[in-house]
Amino acid sequence: MGGLFQHWQPRYAERNVATFPVRDKRPCIRGYLKLGIPASEQLAIKFPAEDAFGLACRRNRITVVDVDTPDERLLADALSEFGPTPFLVRSGSGNFQAWYRNNGESRKVRPDPQRPIDILGDGYVVAPPSRGATGIYEIIGGSLDDLDTLPTMRRPNVRANATPAALPERIDKGRRNQALWRECMRLARGCRDVAELVKEAARMNATMFYEPLPDEEVLRVVASAWIKEVSGENWFGSRGRVVLDVTEVDELLKSDPDAFILLTILRRRNWGNSEFMVANAMAETMPGGGWRTKRFAAARRRLEQIGEIEMIRPPSSYHGAAIYRFKGGQI
Repeated sequence: MGGLFQHWQPRYAERNVATFPVRDKRPCIRGYLKLGIPASEQLAIKFPAEDAFGLACRRNRITVVDVDTPDERLLADALSEFGPTPFLVRSGSGNFQAWYRNNGESRKVRPDPQRPIDILGDGYVVAPPSRGATGIYEIIGGSLDDLDTLPTMRRPNVRANATPAALPERIDKGRRNQALWRECMRLARGCRDVAELVKEAARMNATMFYEPLPDEEVLRVVASAWIKEVSGENWFGSRGRVVLDVTEVDELLKSDPDAFILLTILRRRNWGNSEFMVANAMAETMPGGGWRTKRFAAARRRLEQIGEIEMIRPPSSYHGAAIYRFKGGQI
């Protein structure tokens, strides 16, 4: 007797929905966002024992409003805002999903930071009736027959006083660690203990990345953020600060005031950025009514010489101004 994926894969395929096996909320394969029905059928043979499966939202023309709480009142509010849909799902942890026909929606985690609601128009979702570590995803409204006639959702009405979500909608492999760390730093201030931050990090890892980070990497990111929080070094969510080493103040300010001023301004403008420009046009914005280009270039050259900044892409007629980064890649 096969698992739930092998049993339900043909049923979804009849509705032209390609599914793939999932284990611990992570796809068991690569290339799942472009998976078609024939490949899905082969996977049902290759992974006969899997009890959890998912689908690529955009590829299958589905958008999911993910209500990340078991509070039915918030589900009702979401349906009132985004419009009715016959297909409703309760996740293994008791939270809710409302499925719609994709109408160009992207993947937006917490478009309104005041409410635990995500709009999943890209990436993937775990599909019912998958069995996960916390329970079974069950269809509580409608049936698979409704997938052919799903309504499109109304555009979200983000509150006027809400701020945009901090993370970009799509995060590739090379930026997952930094993105998760920044979110953990932002959320740490509101967490009662590290266990609560671990829970938030696991949720973000499962929903924000097309390919989630390994659990051990998530724990390392959480540990780094929590150490910053308890040591009083977490400045996310507070007024900005410019960080300077005491040797920079004692030595650079004395030996080259222009380089010190430029370094301070670069850190002020590019805090947390991995790459930035230090173009000559910036000379006009320097304190005191602007600097001459020669003076600005000399300060920039000094910062390069002492290793405070390094050029990672030279200027060119095609790319434009040179691209720099701070020593160590970030501050």
